[in-house]
Amino acid sequence: MAYTGVRKMTFEELFIYIISKGKKDNTYKFALGKFLLDYSLSLRDIKDTKIYYGEISEAFLKYYWFQECKYKIKQDFKQNSQPIVITIIQNFCGAEYIPDSYDKYFKKNKFKEDLTKLIEKKCLNDVIPRFQPEEYNNFYFHNHEKVNKKYKVPSNDDKFILLQGEAISFLKKNYELLHKALILEWAKFLEKTNFTPKLISKIENLGETKRNSLTRFKKILLEIDNKKCFYCNCNLDNDDIHVDHFIPWSYVFDDELWNLVLSCSKCNLKKSDYLASENSLVKIQTRNEKLNLVQTNKDISEYYHSCKKAGFLMGAF
Repeated sequence: MAYTGVRKMTFEELFIYIISKGKKDNTYKFALGKFLLDYSLSLRDIKDTKIYYGEISEAFLKYYWFQECKYKIKQDFKQNSQPIVITIIQNFCGAEYIPDSYDKYFKKNKFKEDLTKLIEKKCLNDVIPRFQPEEYNNFYFHNHEKVNKKYKVPSNDDKFILLQGEAISFLKKNYELLHKALILEWAKFLEKTNFTPKLISKIENLGETKRNSLTRFKKILLEIDNKKCFYCNCNLDNDDIHVDHFIPWSYVFDDELWNLVLSCSKCNLKKSDYLASENSLVKIQTRNEKLNLVQTNKDISEYYHSCKKAGFLMGAF
């Protein structure tokens, strides 16, 4: 659907236009769209609602923290640069995988407020006024003044959007469909620079995916691995048997037998979401032959090297 400006769009037409058309140098508009959906869903009262930039920037932090620090989803669509939000997160949190949960990490590290303020300052001043076509401020009103085709940053007191009650009602009522459409477009954009399994699930369930118990695999693995740790080959005590993802769960985002090994608690804790050595890759390929999972050997090698390319670091295993 091409935007002509001849007639006013419906809410549905406008939302689909925003997420599927227009300039796409980064994913900020998807993040803002997700925020509007999630925020509207949380509201009880359907009325015009003032939302300050601080609330939006905190949502941006959570969305991109998981993509960068947990899933290592590449955002560098231009060869010599990356979105500012990723640079900001890396400057505060580093560029390595973080094993802690979002809440636990920021409970230990007291710079969350500084981080959100910087995201507010550097990342919102363009996406907020440009998110929707100028002719129709259907979803919200903002306080950015346009001067010579550029938007002037509003004063601190005016750093808010006014989300319309009618828009809130629409977003709440159609949340499931709109959210799925937005996540699909976000994933399609990220596919340009990522080869990562379950990309849609990673974006859709930021921090909310529950890990399944791996206990059901223990009996099978005990028969194959002779009650020894896959990494250090020590004998495993009954009270010290862990089932570990050979390729980090944060990358494969799934529980499959071909990617599971037995481990002692020491190796399991030490390995965390690091990649094992290539010698261990050969070992698990041989192990999978015993499990009659030969057809996965090519896949596990491809997963392994793609995971390494995505930025997951190697440990001494």
